Amino acid sequence: MIKKQNPYYKWYILFLSGLTYAIIAGASRLCMPVLFKQISEDLNLSVTAIGTIWGMDPLAGVFIGLPSGLLADRFGIKRSLTVLCILAGVFGALRGFSNSFGSLAALMFLFGLMAAATPSIVPKATAVWFAGKRLGLANGMLIVAWSIGAMVATQFSATVFSPAFGGWQSVMFLFGGISIALGLLWLFTGREPSKTENPEQLTTRIPFRQSLSHVSHIKAVWIIGLVTLFNWGASMGFIGYLPFYLRTIGWAPASADSVITVASAMMLLGSIPMVLLSDRLNSRWGVLMLSVTSLAVGLALLPFMNTLGVWLVIIISNFLRSGSSSLFNVMLFEMKDIGGSYGGTAIGLASTISMVGAFLAPPLGNSLADINPGLPFILWAALAAMGIPLMFFLKKRTVRS
Repeated sequence: MIKKQNPYYKWYILFLSGLTYAIIAGASRLCMPVLFKQISEDLNLSVTAIGTIWGMDPLAGVFIGLPSGLLADRFGIKRSLTVLCILAGVFGALRGFSNSFGSLAALMFLFGLMAAATPSIVPKATAVWFAGKRLGLANGMLIVAWSIGAMVATQFSATVFSPAFGGWQSVMFLFGGISIALGLLWLFTGREPSKTENPEQLTTRIPFRQSLSHVSHIKAVWIIGLVTLFNWGASMGFIGYLPFYLRTIGWAPASADSVITVASAMMLLGSIPMVLLSDRLNSRWGVLMLSVTSLAVGLALLPFMNTLGVWLVIIISNFLRSGSSSLFNVMLFEMKDIGGSYGGTAIGLASTISMVGAFLAPPLGNSLADINPGLPFILWAALAAMGIPLMFFLKKRTVRS
């Protein structure tokens, strides 16, 4: 058991939060795109069916994003993440028993309830344990952890874990078991901060109605939700389709999977520098605008690139957009009328809005693949670009505001 007043305990919480992000939002979720080729052949699924299955995860987020934030604000980090990790492990493992489109889609939805709740709950841990400029750094570390989990899943799930353990089903069981173990760690070693450890960030247990009423009247939360709707929708479509697309145009499976791994690696390498850059510039907005723009430009260029061009676009665009996930959360936490007390609800509301785009974009884009394999990227580029004008409504939100 971790000692109650250990001065390094908050770093343990950050480590545990990072593991949760890495396994549930990262590895358990991102193992799917590189396994879709095997799954489609095993279950006889079309490209559009694969896009629909991939979209069930964010569809679940439409229903769970806001409630999960409310629950985190009401019941605290330890209880919320204990339940989340255990259920994510159970539902994630059950995907391995799928034998049809319907069963896999249903189980992806159930797993998605937990995976989509993760971005609403985990960042709240940083808000109640860290303050000031450390808040941005702590959230950046969560993205580093997510990137590591995503890299492991995309690089090894299809080419190492699946053949070694007997098929794609065993990969589901592997990550499911790890998620359950994380839930037990939260149960036996996690806790909330005491008044002496971080009094300025200590949050009270706010009733659901009060929290929702307060947050829903803040215009910036809705704007961030809309920006991330376009951003996350384009990103989810791109991640789920790219390995399949590269295999279709003749890339070797290992190379196609490696592109997604490199994309995750760039997110890892860029997340901390981009957060620190926003601190140095005294503005979250400028770095976020760069992030949103680079995603749109990168997606628009992909269908026209040769092999070298694809690698360059993936490396540059993913590095530049790496700060967006953490900085949108930090921007919410730094608003005086949100802070740590309403942070879970604010992120939950923004996440709920964003998941609408993440659900619709994959099947909509994949449906264009029969016309031309490159058309999905053009659609997702246009979607990402729609968030750029909305960013100007957030321009006054800087690190000191």
